[in-house]
Amino acid sequence: LTQEAVRLLRGGPAGPELVAALLALGRQLTAAGESSHARDILREAAGLAERLGAIRLRDLAEEALRAGGARRTATRTGAASLTDSERRIAELAAGGRTNAEIADLLHLARRTVETHLTHSYRKLGIRRRSALSTALIGGDAA
Repeated sequence: LTQEAVRLLRGGPAGPELVAALLALGRQLTAAGESSHARDILREAAGLAERLGAIRLRDLAEEALRAGGARRTATRTGAASLTDSERRIAELAAGGRTNAEIADLLHLARRTVETHLTHSYRKLGIRRRSALSTALIGGDAA
C-alpha cells in the first residue's frame, strides 16, 4: 500500500504528503532488510523535504537514514550548503572569471574547478553560469 501511495503521489505536484509516503516506504524497506533501496528512498524524501522547506520531515528522513546505516545524510541544498571551496569558486565564476582563470588564481587544476562548479550548480538548483549570482544572493537571503 505504501508503494502504491508513493506511485500515486509522484503523479501529482511534489508536496509534504509525498515526503511522508517516501519516509514510510523507506522505513518499511529498512525493516525488511532492503537497506540499499531504503537509503535511496530516504535520500529522495530528505532532498524533497529540503526543497519544500519541510524541516521536520527532512530531519525525520535523515534520522531514518542514520538508523538504516547511512554514513552521510546531509542532503542540504541552497547557498548555505556550499563548502568553502565551492562558494569561493562559485563567487569567482559569478564575478565573470573563466574556469582557467579561477584555476590559475587558486592554484588548482581546471578539472577541480569544474567539479566544484558542478556540485555548486546541483546544490543551488541551477543549470547555467549566468544564474550563479542570483542563486548565491537568493540562497543567502533564505
